[in-house]
Amino acid sequence: MSGEVGPLRSVVERLMEAQREALEVTNQALDAEGEEEYQGTGDRLEGALVDVRDILEGALEDAQDMLGNDA
Repeated sequence: MSGEVGPLRSVVERLMEAQREALEVTNQALDAEGEEEYQGTGDRLEGALVDVRDILEGALEDAQDMLGNDA
């Protein structure tokens, strides 16, 4: 089982990086307020983006805690 630690750690680190990228894109979308092509869907989409951001932030923090680092 100890031979699996390195690859598992690499996978978790890659997932964490993907989460960071997703958070960046989500934050950019939230900052582009009022630029939607269809203004009527803006509030609903913004609410969904906020939820996704919160989920990704929580998952990133959990993964960091599990690894025991602040990377």
